[in-house]
Amino acid sequence: MVSKEKLTGQCSWPWGTGFLVVLAVAAFLSKAVDDGFIYDRSLISRGEFWRGWTGHVVHFGSSHILWNLAVFLPVGIWLERLRPGLTRWFYFVCPLVISIALWWLDPSLDRYAGLSGLATGMLVFLAGLQLERRPQEPAWFWWSVLILVGAKIGIELFSGKPLLVSGFADIRTVPLAHIFGAACGLVFWIGVRVVQARGAKAVD
Repeated sequence: MVSKEKLTGQCSWPWGTGFLVVLAVAAFLSKAVDDGFIYDRSLISRGEFWRGWTGHVVHFGSSHILWNLAVFLPVGIWLERLRPGLTRWFYFVCPLVISIALWWLDPSLDRYAGLSGLATGMLVFLAGLQLERRPQEPAWFWWSVLILVGAKIGIELFSGKPLLVSGFADIRTVPLAHIFGAACGLVFWIGVRVVQARGAKAVD
């Protein structure tokens, strides 16, 4: 049996989400921050490893950051209030996993930026958590969210173009980031299910 407190959290202030939003806005407004944060393969190879994490808060333009924050901010607040500790770990782990995947699987990618990979993983993680709360949550809605996430990744994978962001003819989309972001969300969701199942057995 899982306590209601564990599922709903304690209305924790979503400071992790706020911190990332502040970093994203700072990088967007300041060229110095942007240059110091962006995922740049050549600079990472010289030892600037922090870029593997900070590169995700950099954006290539107003359309890019607005679309990403439109998803990241509400989902992040919801997720962090639901599972504050796990969400903050997700914020730490997922960007690194995505960057490692990009490094090894897409060596031609010189520069990368954007919260979309992380936001994709957050959507998958949130949908999984909400599916565990049935019958309080409508299962059809959250399965639809997962299907739409998969469809978006598929469309971008085969078209080579971003589905929502516009105005970047010289910048290619990177579905690999969304795939590994979604994989992180799935792993965290499965982890929660395993812990809950073990807890239920212990109570029984």
